[in-house]
Amino acid sequence: MRLALMSMFAACAWAQLKFDIHPVTGRAPDRLKETQRVLRVTRQAAWRDANAPEERAVVEALAKVYRVHFLSEITPKPKIATLTEKGVDILAARWIGAGPYSELIVWDTPESTSFIFKLPGQSWSSDSAIQATFETLLPVPGAGGKPTRARGVTLNITRDAQTHQWFGTGGLLIGYAPTQRDLGFMNWIDLWETAASSYLCASFNLYATPGYPFSMRSIPERFPPLESRVTNWSKKRILDELSREPELKDRARNTEFAWERDDRRDRVLARELLKRDPTDEEMLAALRRRTLDNGAVLRAILDAKQVRRYSNAIREYLPQDVLPWGLGLRASGFEIVCPVTDVDFTDVALEVLREHPRAWGARRYAVAHGAPLPVVP
Repeated sequence: MRLALMSMFAACAWAQLKFDIHPVTGRAPDRLKETQRVLRVTRQAAWRDANAPEERAVVEALAKVYRVHFLSEITPKPKIATLTEKGVDILAARWIGAGPYSELIVWDTPESTSFIFKLPGQSWSSDSAIQATFETLLPVPGAGGKPTRARGVTLNITRDAQTHQWFGTGGLLIGYAPTQRDLGFMNWIDLWETAASSYLCASFNLYATPGYPFSMRSIPERFPPLESRVTNWSKKRILDELSREPELKDRARNTEFAWERDDRRDRVLARELLKRDPTDEEMLAALRRRTLDNGAVLRAILDAKQVRRYSNAIREYLPQDVLPWGLGLRASGFEIVCPVTDVDFTDVALEVLREHPRAWGARRYAVAHGAPLPVVP
């Protein structure tokens, strides 16, 4: 039955959603269990109006993401709750009785946004029921009216051996623009059912949800934002935070999320540090904060027009920020300071090139400043 329906859906590509449904066997994956846990947590939430500016900004961003991907309209003012889990600030929002669903819960973290729909029972009981459910939620592509990014759905679906209830995982078929970095899954779907209702969770990672305020993505401290918190921190605490090594799990994963989080958070910390008049020694320690520095502290110095003030610290730092050719996913320190005109670091670049002829950042700096280059062996 499922294979026949799949063929029928594929044949009617124009003005219809494409469905790629695979019956599988197995247990509920950890991601689905986590989604069910999130729903249980929200059931205990104390819902209220969005009051703070950052809360209203997130709600507005949620509505924009929703309208890009889903068909029915939602009211502009949901009830919300904020909470913190493992040091990460989360905003949950709740809409009641909008369109084909009786409840919509949104779980927004610094790294992703999940839309959890409560739907009528038996929504996943057959391929035709699955098709009908998604057609009530997703705009039809190519048929005029509201534009949509989703062209279809891919699903692995199975039945629980004990409860005989359906659950599954998959994603929306969206043609995301190519990137130089591996950003992981851009969206993913989890679905399941209970005795009375069916549930669908559609999640999008931070790279698939543009339009958020800068401080509401990647940075764990959001309610209130880190920018307002650091004004009450001591200079020592800011330096300690900038010197903190990444957690081992993040270093092992080397995820883009972890890099993005550290970069955005450090930009806020570095900007605040510059307001505290750090010494050369303190600034050098902040510049040396990690083996693979993300450049946040150095960029903050440039933005504050303090390069001359901290030129000695920068001179000591630059020789340690050396990348060979082929590792260009981040800018080297030499590239960051290359536009600076009132302080010249050419002598440092040439010194680096004598020891590391393939240090591409130093080579680019030397070329940009008209210095003769050593021959690469």
